[in-house]
Amino acid sequence: MTDDQVKAFLLQRPGFLRDHPELLFELEIEAEPADQVQGGSVVSLVEKQAALLRVKVRHQQDRVAQLLRVVEENNAIHQKLLGWIRSLLLARTQSLRVKQSVGGLAQAFSVPLVRLVTWQPELEKVFRGLQPDCQVLSALAIDHETQGRLIEMATALAHPVCLPAHSYQAGLGFIGVGARTGSQDLGINPSGSVALLPLRAGLAPKAAGLMVLASDDPGRFSQDHGIDFLVSIAELVSACLLGGALTRPVKLKRVKGDADG
Repeated sequence: MTDDQVKAFLLQRPGFLRDHPELLFELEIEAEPADQVQGGSVVSLVEKQAALLRVKVRHQQDRVAQLLRVVEENNAIHQKLLGWIRSLLLARTQSLRVKQSVGGLAQAFSVPLVRLVTWQPELEKVFRGLQPDCQVLSALAIDHETQGRLIEMATALAHPVCLPAHSYQAGLGFIGVGARTGSQDLGINPSGSVALLPLRAGLAPKAAGLMVLASDDPGRFSQDHGIDFLVSIAELVSACLLGGALTRPVKLKRVKGDADG
């Protein structure tokens, strides 16, 4: 009787082993090293099934443990984000809000370097008092052409981008926050990573500023890790700094009516 005939026989009679359970213990197969019992080279079908189930259980346990770690990490990030947002809401002045946008973010998420640069006139006075973390573009030692390139680059960004610190875009971003090209001027390893976050008031097409996050770790900021969290940070900082800065109070004119005589 060939192997195919045995296989066909068992497939045609699914109740065969149920009707003859003693065969599960009598039939033996060659054991894998991990399945061998007391040095034996063969195991019964029951023992083999038990070994396979143990492997599946271990895989499931590892998967559950991994999911629990992800949940714990996400919860920790969530708590840090809430703490940072709370500090922004409690800040009573524009200057404190700007300071918390930089210092609070750096402290909460252990970001080695956080810098803000703006070319929005309404923010320049506040930024001048918070250097070097906050920079006014027009006050940097760079020519107007380079300033224009920086504004164009930030405006062209529809969302935050992550890139190596040594790349051209990162170098251009560092011009705006460090006054000279090159991440070495800021104490950041050129092999590190950078995130560039455009700041704009609501749906305004033109960017009003740029937030730069930098790290010596080349994998800290990477497009492969996703940018959803960075998008949230950019929106929060933009709303915090630009929500009121670009809104001018509207003076209502009194309309003379019948009550005025």
